[in-house]
Amino acid sequence: MKVFTSAIRLTTTEKAEEINITDQVEAIVSESGIQEGIAVVFTGHTTAAIHLNNSDRDLERDFHDLMNELVPDKPTFRHNKGEYGRNAHAHIKSLLVGNTTIVPVTKGRVALGQWQAIYFSEFDGPRNRLISVKVMGSTG
Repeated sequence: MKVFTSAIRLTTTEKAEEINITDQVEAIVSESGIQEGIAVVFTGHTTAAIHLNNSDRDLERDFHDLMNELVPDKPTFRHNKGEYGRNAHAHIKSLLVGNTTIVPVTKGRVALGQWQAIYFSEFDGPRNRLISVKVMGSTG
């Protein structure tokens, strides 16, 4: 089994946004030379997330609208009263969505569903962000 590690660096531009990173992950899978296996996409940021979703701009906005309804920016959050700044809502949104997704690699490509895309969710931007991608599997 071969293991290949790379990274995607992003600079987000909004307080909250969705960034489709499918093409960048595909490029890393291609560079890896792995034909059959998995790709693990991970962010170590605690105010951001990684997930799969339908590639649709309206759905991206709907997702953030729902997240804002579920987890509003409340000054009463304990974290907001400390030295860390006022971003408890961003941490909680990250917890709800998650920081990792695993996708199959088939014939040297990520094997996503017809409408699926890999997304990075920003909940506390704008910031410089790092996404780790580890591709594991066989080359033949």
